[in-house]
Amino acid sequence: MQKIAFFINPTIRNFRNIEIELQHHFIDFDYQFFISEYHGHLLELPLKAIKEGYNCMIAVGGDGTLNEIVNGTLKAFKNGDSYDWEAISNIKIGVFPTGSGNDFVRNIYDSKVSTLLNLIQNQRSELIDVGLATFSNENGVEEQRFFMNITDVGIGGEVVITKEKMPAFFSAKFNYLVSILYVMATYKKHQVKIKTDKDSYQGKILNFVIANGKYFGNAIGIAPHALLDDGLFSITNIGNVSLLDYFLHIGKAKKCQKINHPQVSYTFSKEVFVESADHRKITIDMDGEFVGFAPIAITCLEKKIRFLK
Repeated sequence: MQKIAFFINPTIRNFRNIEIELQHHFIDFDYQFFISEYHGHLLELPLKAIKEGYNCMIAVGGDGTLNEIVNGTLKAFKNGDSYDWEAISNIKIGVFPTGSGNDFVRNIYDSKVSTLLNLIQNQRSELIDVGLATFSNENGVEEQRFFMNITDVGIGGEVVITKEKMPAFFSAKFNYLVSILYVMATYKKHQVKIKTDKDSYQGKILNFVIANGKYFGNAIGIAPHALLDDGLFSITNIGNVSLLDYFLHIGKAKKCQKINHPQVSYTFSKEVFVESADHRKITIDMDGEFVGFAPIAITCLEKKIRFLK
């Protein structure tokens, strides 16, 4: 029997209306709302839900909320340094996209609650890949974290930090645009060393994107070749690109098309390692959140998460 756990951050816009909408559509289901009460609570609530027998975990929010629910769910099945992937495969995960970016879900389904309802009713789900990253957190302590969508090193983390300082009453798209403009105008590109399965790279980067999904930054199709279940990351290396070049090519990225530019390259890899080559701190953006600094080692774990699809 399906038992549905909705995980909600009460600070999201229209929280009460969203809660009422979900209650209306899922009145005939066995469900419960798990409301976050403090920072980091969404990482803990999935364990409580799983202990109470819930087996369908729905993140109500954006990419950051989904990231926390995935990490909290997997942590519930961790034993020492290993995970019970067979048990994890019996847990369905989904998202009701109410966040600022909602980029991961663009790979799968639309934002209508009726679509989510249909997927749950018909028990439609598939195993998809998940990324595992090892890096230094904000306090300089080594940390491991899973991600569903995209991790990028370079300008992405700076944009996220700037966006979080923007007034909440502006739209997400406006805040992203202003943040990108500001960071692009002030950002000093890093020298990095990068290793993948196939090759290595050393040089300046604007952003180095390791993608499971196609979109980031509020619907920018940065990884047009990405697939959720092929066991590989789609990598986009944006090198020494200027602000002018960015705006000349952003239209193609918004259409999720490949950018033809000598400083932009695409490849695939199961494992990636990125470190600084100029002793400066390089920020990491993971699923739309600033999480820490390089060096970072990332592995693609093939078909480990059962996602509504």
